[in-house]
Amino acid sequence: MTYYSNPEPFSHQVLIRFTHTDPAGYVFFPRYFEMIQAVSEEWFENCLGINFAEMIMVQQVGQPTAHTECQFIKPCVLGDRLDIAIILDKFGSSSLHLRFIGTVEGEIRMRARSVQVLLDMKAGKPIAFDDNMRSHLQAYQDNVVPPDTIQPQRRG
Repeated sequence: MTYYSNPEPFSHQVLIRFTHTDPAGYVFFPRYFEMIQAVSEEWFENCLGINFAEMIMVQQVGQPTAHTECQFIKPCVLGDRLDIAIILDKFGSSSLHLRFIGTVEGEIRMRARSVQVLLDMKAGKPIAFDDNMRSHLQAYQDNVVPPDTIQPQRRG
């Protein structure tokens, strides 16, 4: 069993394509939420050792978002390469409090927060993380040192 041991947050790069943008060439805001979900799935696979498709399709365990918020700092445009890093702020028995930071060439373009819940899809109720997932979550949280530049900023 390999744990994530890099002090840098896991990051996934998204090439901004025409399908992400509005007629002006800027990313249409709902597309960021799709990208955040994609990063979450990559994180499950690459950092937690969980086959996301198997979790959903075979085990019937979901990971829906219970809460999300996003701050759009500067628009992304067609052709940008948006790096989205994921930070695990905390986790409970069945919930994950995640933070996302999107940058293009080191410049912050968006920040987001999300609370996701592990869910028994048949029963429609939250379920606890198993020991394997919990140990991977703890290793990620213990090893990743989020840079000061990605701390959330509140307006007003």
